Amino acid sequence: MLFIRFSLLLFILLPTLTFSQKSSNYISYSMDNQSYKKGLSTKAHADFFYDREQGILVSSYSSPNKFIKISNRKGELKLYIPKTNTVTYTQDITLSSENELIYYFANNKQQDLGLEREGFTMVDSRLDDQYLIFVWEAPQAMKTIKKIEIVYDGDYPIYAAYFNLNGDILKKIYYYDYFATTYFKMPTKVTEIIFTSERDSTVQRSVFSNINVADTPTSSYFNFKIPDNAKVSKFGL
Repeated sequence: MLFIRFSLLLFILLPTLTFSQKSSNYISYSMDNQSYKKGLSTKAHADFFYDREQGILVSSYSSPNKFIKISNRKGELKLYIPKTNTVTYTQDITLSSENELIYYFANNKQQDLGLEREGFTMVDSRLDDQYLIFVWEAPQAMKTIKKIEIVYDGDYPIYAAYFNLNGDILKKIYYYDYFATTYFKMPTKVTEIIFTSERDSTVQRSVFSNINVADTPTSSYFNFKIPDNAKVSKFGL
């Protein structure tokens, strides 16, 4: 069984390793997000500018609030609000740019979506028609999640399910409508369903568009600098 799991893992890893060698550095795209909770709907729009080599992600939000977020691999985050010319500094490894969706796909690391780095262990794999399913067991220190199952169509994930200690599904994520650039593929639509109770859930739908990959910066946001006279604030938005 271990040999089968290893072989299946190589089936995913080998094509993507070859593909990633061609990646270009400057990636930009837009996002429209809609969230539904308890009958209420909220919307957000942002434009993203990712420097793959430097690991820096600049996120420019225009709604519902205007702000610019800058994050790097180390989890150092700067939140700048142009209206008040204020900036907030935070550092937490969970805020790393390597925990963002674009990181996994632009670097062809969609094999485990960061689960191995978080301490998960692959304990099973199986085929269901043309779909490959990996089962990842959560580390003992994780008190709410028992395992995560990821379903692949070819090299790319199309569905993930998070299970609690009782075996109930806590969260479902659907990845679909993949868009292929010259260097990588990424989903243009992601739907996340979080089950907050037996009768209630939160649904988030993100649509990604205007995906562009270039060898040189195509926007000033790739080199965005917070003004020197920005006031330091202890509070975010």
